[in-house]
Amino acid sequence: MKKVFSLLLAVVMLSLCALSVSAKVDVYKTEKRVFENGNTVLPYRLVLPENYDDAKSYPMLVFLHGAGERGNDNELQLFHCVQYLADTLPECIIVAPQCPANNQWVDTPWAKGAYSIDKVPESNELKAVVELLDTLQEEFNVDADRIYASGLSMGGFGAWDLMMRHNDYFAAGVLVCGGGDLSQAEALKDTPLFVFHGDADPTVPVSGSRDVVQAIRDAGGELVQYVEYAGQGHGIWNTAFAHPGMLQELVTYKLSTRYPPEVSEEESVEESVEEEASVSRPAASEAPAEQPETSPLGWIIALSVLGVIVLATVILLVLKKKKG
Repeated sequence: MKKVFSLLLAVVMLSLCALSVSAKVDVYKTEKRVFENGNTVLPYRLVLPENYDDAKSYPMLVFLHGAGERGNDNELQLFHCVQYLADTLPECIIVAPQCPANNQWVDTPWAKGAYSIDKVPESNELKAVVELLDTLQEEFNVDADRIYASGLSMGGFGAWDLMMRHNDYFAAGVLVCGGGDLSQAEALKDTPLFVFHGDADPTVPVSGSRDVVQAIRDAGGELVQYVEYAGQGHGIWNTAFAHPGMLQELVTYKLSTRYPPEVSEEESVEESVEEEASVSRPAASEAPAEQPETSPLGWIIALSVLGVIVLATVILLVLKKKKG
């Protein structure tokens, strides 16, 4: 009886702790929204900067929760890390979608760690996430050069999947105790990534992160930062997201560094014409070449010669007349 009472007390205490954590999450005050993409219904929360100004552009971070926060209550996905993200990145738009119960961000067994995107199609949920981000860019002033993916556990797989399939969409990513595709190492070698895993993780093997990070480094990647916590299990996300300076560094990365804006053929022709014109015409600061001036002495000599010729002509005419 005493053991049963102790067990019940422990359950009550854990419930109270959970409630206290939830009560501290100010982002529960945000509007509950739902995005629909075909047959996929995606509840989500949007955290806007407190003094959002439509005249300014803001970076945007999508946060993918773990398996324990699935459902349709549009609240559980805020349980881990979202408040910390909002406090640490007050000038960033944060999007926290909720994966439906019994579904996954990536349809692969977590215990296997790595997987192949060629064999695992993109889930309807992640397709909806990308469509949602596109829609939010139409509604709010988002800096398309600074959109970031992040996730933990099941969401860590989701963040890897977004970075691999949509590398030209996300400027950088935070991937916590998830797994990726080693074959994508070449495509990810120039992408800034922050990867975290515990080496004693019983849920997602540490190889899920360790192997793909090594593959990226072997491909020449120098922008992947990997932290492996010795003796730590699965629940490392609070420590990972609080890694000193990580979030502040994350939002400095720009997609245009990796994918410079494309120049249209018409713009290219116009630039070429302007360059040619600038070469053919003298610069405005250059004075036109001065024409040589005739000196006063030159004029005197010229007039003297002309006078001699006229005088000689007159004399010849007079002599000719006398002879005649």
